Formats: sequence, C-alpha cells, structure tokens
Amino acid sequence: MKQTPVEGVVAVIEREGKLLAIRRAAGVVAGGSWCLPGGAVQPGESPAEAVVREVREEVGLQVRADRRLWQWTRPDGLLRLTWWGAILPDDAPQPSPAPEEVAEIRWVRPEELRLLSPLLESNRAFLDFYQTGTVERHRGQEDAR
Repeated sequence: MKQTPVEGVVAVIEREGKLLAIRRAAGVVAGGSWCLPGGAVQPGESPAEAVVREVREEVGLQVRADRRLWQWTRPDGLLRLTWWGAILPDDAPQPSPAPEEVAEIRWVRPEELRLLSPLLESNRAFLDFYQTGTVERHRGQEDAR
C-alpha cells in the first residue's frame, strides 16, 4: 500500500539580511539539527495557517504567511516541504524558543546558516535556491494587500 506523504511547511523569516534559524531540541525528530522554523500541516489546516502556527509554537512570534517560495520532496517521496516567505512585523519582540521543540535560536546570514552543523539537507537545498537571488526577499515590512 502506498503511503501518503507528510506535508510540511518551512518559514523563511528575514530581517536585515539575516534568516531566523533554530536548532531542534534533543527530543524531536532530527534533534540537534539546524533548520528554519516549520513543521507538519495538521488535518483541516491550510499550509499558510500551519506556517503561522509553527512559528508561534516554536519561537513565540506572530507572522503572516506571505507566499510560497520553493518546494522540496524527500527522495523516498514520504515528505514534501514547502518554504513560505513569512512577514514579521517591524515591532515584533525577540524570538523565544519553546524548550520542548527548540534548543537555540539565531539570526544568521544565509552563508552562516550553511556552516551550522548539522544542517538539515532540505535546508541546504533551499539555500542553493535562495542564494541565486531569484527569491524576492522580505525585510519585515508589510506590503500593501
């Protein structure tokens, strides 16, 4: 029987040229690894809603999911992740890690994120795309909608 892939989202939050990165807590999948915030889309939840929820749960920030940026599927086909631009209001507080999910938070330049170890392979693949300059970057300001 064919398994249904897990759908996940990843939040790309940029401020002053830096990305919000987390190191996963020891008790979660891929514990100790560095990545951008994110997680599974829950039943009945839209991907945009999952972005907002995951960021709030992991780092205590309220963001607005802006748009899909990129997608990656694990080679076995059982995990499909979509990277979303997430808008952080200019007056947002500092992020605060949820200790059961996040061991550490850092604002890092993309080239610095590449050097953090271990970095989840999907995030490394996203950085290859992100650093080509084909992604319109959001710097925290709200756009008119």
